[in-house]
Amino acid sequence: MWKLWIVTGFFLIVCMPSVADIAFLSDRDGKSNVYVMNDDGSSVRQITDTSFRKGDLAWSPDGQQLLYAPDLNSEDHRRQQQIDIFLINADGTDEQNLTQHPALDGGASWSPDGKLLAFTSSRNGGWELYRMEIATREVRQLTHLGFAADPDWSPDGKYIAFEHEGPEGRHVYTMNANGRNIRPLLRRLRKGRFGTSIMVSSFAKWSPDGEYILYSEQEFLGNKWAADSILIVNVRTRHLKVLDTPKGWKINKVCWTDDGGAVLFAGVPKGLGNIYKIYKYRLSDGQITNLTPHPSDNWGMDWTPHNSLSVSASEKIATQWGQLKAK
Repeated sequence: MWKLWIVTGFFLIVCMPSVADIAFLSDRDGKSNVYVMNDDGSSVRQITDTSFRKGDLAWSPDGQQLLYAPDLNSEDHRRQQQIDIFLINADGTDEQNLTQHPALDGGASWSPDGKLLAFTSSRNGGWELYRMEIATREVRQLTHLGFAADPDWSPDGKYIAFEHEGPEGRHVYTMNANGRNIRPLLRRLRKGRFGTSIMVSSFAKWSPDGEYILYSEQEFLGNKWAADSILIVNVRTRHLKVLDTPKGWKINKVCWTDDGGAVLFAGVPKGLGNIYKIYKYRLSDGQITNLTPHPSDNWGMDWTPHNSLSVSASEKIATQWGQLKAK
């Protein structure tokens, strides 16, 4: 079985077009555009070339396409935002607007089979989660919570993690993929260190084996930023681990590497300014590497699911974690 995988892996490398490891957003050309790079920060290549402000990058499960959400009115500050979800090939070709709705749409996540999207929209007033069948563009609403955002599909396709905001701040919740059985990720919502702090949890991401959820957390005292953290929660036991990131750093989006051995985060050292760099945090020893030393602002990254390039969702999980545990 192991020899068969080696042969199959070789076949993939030879026959499929090469893809980068990391997609990210950067203003290095003076505009906000989509770029890709290798896992060590080398071989940076530009994918889009428009002046629209962009966000919410997500690789497709086969690593051949990207989702992103541009503000189509960002060039004219007199007009209200118009954010849609776009699909583009990894080489920058065949761009498509998937939502084409007057509401604000973004924060999309693929189902493991690549057939569905879960996304955030304001189309019925408050921020809620919706599901789209990509082939037909049929959309249905999943939540009715007043505020639900930034969904992330579990690797087995059964669950969705997302952000829900209530009187006690914004926290990570999970639900069935059909919108039922909504519950908080933690048994007890986290409180701030300063008593009256407000906690804001963002960018929840399932680990490749579906056993953990990664997210970033911001703490505010009144309207003033106080601290940022990166957390990993065991979905089954609810055990929480706070990563040992440098004190005083601003931390934005987080995501896993495809083997689960490291995480990426967009950060600002010592909270000085608003120019973010993309860092890799190795879980085995806490080593942090700056992948984007370029003087520009770099953020919004997502890691290519290399190990899933031509297998189904169930096969992907077995292959990824069979390889990892063999190391």
